[in-house]
Amino acid sequence: MMPAMSNVVYLNDAIVKETECHLRILDRGFLYGDGLFETLRVYDRKPFRLDDHVTRLVNSARYLNIPFHYTFQNLQQIIEQLLAGNNLQNAYVRMTLSRGSGMNGLIPADICQPTFLIHTKPLPAYPASCYKTGVSLITSHIRRSTTCPISSHKTLSYVANYLIKKEAVDQGAHDALILNTENQITECAVSNLFIVERNTVITPSLKANLLPGVTRRIILELCKENRIHASEELFGLERVLAAGEVFLTNSLMEVMPVSMINKQPIGMLVPGIITTLLHDKYKALTL
Repeated sequence: MMPAMSNVVYLNDAIVKETECHLRILDRGFLYGDGLFETLRVYDRKPFRLDDHVTRLVNSARYLNIPFHYTFQNLQQIIEQLLAGNNLQNAYVRMTLSRGSGMNGLIPADICQPTFLIHTKPLPAYPASCYKTGVSLITSHIRRSTTCPISSHKTLSYVANYLIKKEAVDQGAHDALILNTENQITECAVSNLFIVERNTVITPSLKANLLPGVTRRIILELCKENRIHASEELFGLERVLAAGEVFLTNSLMEVMPVSMINKQPIGMLVPGIITTLLHDKYKALTL
């Protein structure tokens, strides 16, 4: 048998074989979850909305005071090289930024040298049946603090998201709704949430303390372009359960209809008319 080809990754200013990639054991991303990440899709070797992902990463790095010197043009070239090196057309891309190594306590005395990694892999498609019949959600018993300073950033501190997602999977659901400590809907463990009421698209306000998703932003743009009234509001679980349509968004699954929450059916038609329209408009952007 021929040995499997080693994929290449980008690590700290160099493209190297994945099997020759080494991270320091004292890296703060490993020790404390002190870092950030972005995930995005590539369609026909074109990274989709890379500029939005880079902007979010840059803003979060600035907020956390993690040095980050890469530009959109730098990252586009690096990703193109990785896609070519790994022979990928349609792919998953993850950029991971850690504060770097430092063992001077929780607050490092010196400026750390950041660790930056980009890796690519084939994107496993979500089952087509999910887009036709919708997915189910539960409501997580884990609440989000309205004052948590990292909920609006895509940090490496992802244990709470893991526990929420596992809670859903253990109950046979796709994901779980997260309420904050004021009983307001925020998002799900790995996706933003939208509801449709009387032809109006509504998503939780950023004031509820949630991640400003890139796909969330695109959906709001598509609503404006297609003259669909959309708003960002603070609301509770009862409005979600009573909605005519509910759908989820993230960069990997795009627009996903929801058919059931807490074993209660949602809407009369899944996927709903507006969910289908926005799904099709989104797909058109990726062509």
